Amino acid sequence: MKKMIEALKTFGLSEYEAKVLLALIAKGELTAKEVAEFSGVPRTSVYDVIKSLMAKGLVEAYGKPMKFKALNSDELMRIFSKKVEENLRYLREELPTIEKAKTEEVNIYRGDLAIDKISELLKGAKSVTVVASYVPEEIAYILKELNADVKVCASNVEDFEGMGRVFKIKVRTKSKHGIIVVDGRTVVIFFKNGQMFAIVGSGEGFVEFYKMFVESLLNSEIVEEIMRGEGFEPSNPYGTGP
Repeated sequence: MKKMIEALKTFGLSEYEAKVLLALIAKGELTAKEVAEFSGVPRTSVYDVIKSLMAKGLVEAYGKPMKFKALNSDELMRIFSKKVEENLRYLREELPTIEKAKTEEVNIYRGDLAIDKISELLKGAKSVTVVASYVPEEIAYILKELNADVKVCASNVEDFEGMGRVFKIKVRTKSKHGIIVVDGRTVVIFFKNGQMFAIVGSGEGFVEFYKMFVESLLNSEIVEEIMRGEGFEPSNPYGTGP
C-alpha cells in the first residue's frame, strides 16, 4: 500500500488524496464517515480531500446520504496516462528553451567584435537607454544613427544634442564605461580602455538587476535631465510599456 501511495503521489496527488482514492477503489461506494474510517485520513480533512479528487476528475459523488466512488481502474489509468503524456510534451518543448537561455545569458566580446555586437543589437531596437561615465565615439556614432526612442545619461551629453531625452551625470570622469538597456530585454555593459570590451546578457535576473540600477541612477541627485524629445515620459526610463 505504501508503494502505491508513493506511485500516486508522482501524479500530483497528496498523501491524503492517495489514501482516500485507494480506499474508494478497494471498498467501492463510501460515505464521508466510511472514507475516514477505511483510509485513515482524519474526518475533519475528508471533505476537502474528496472535493480535491472530484476537481481532478478522479472521484464522483451521488445520492442521499451522499456517497462517493472512484472511477474504475481503466478510466483512472487513462487519466494518469494522459497526464504523463502532457508532462512529457511540456518538457520536450520547454527544456530546450532553458538550455538556450543558459547559453545566451552572458557573452563577452572584445575589440571590433564588441562594436559589431553592440551595433547589431542597437540597430534593431525600438528603445535604448544608455547610462555611462562617458560614451565612446564608436557607440555615440551608432546611437545617432538609430530610429528608436533613445535616452542617454553621460558626462559628454554635448555629443547628443537633438537626440531623444538626454541626462547629464554631474561627475565627470576620464573612464569610458557604462550600461546599455536594449528594449528592456538585453543589457550591454561596456568598457573602453584602449580596446572595447562588452558583456552582453539576456537572462531575466541579469536584465532586471541592471534595469533597476539604471532607473535608480536616472532618479538620483548626480543626474540632471537637460533635454527631452517628444513622446517620452520621465516615469518610464525604458520607453516601452505603461
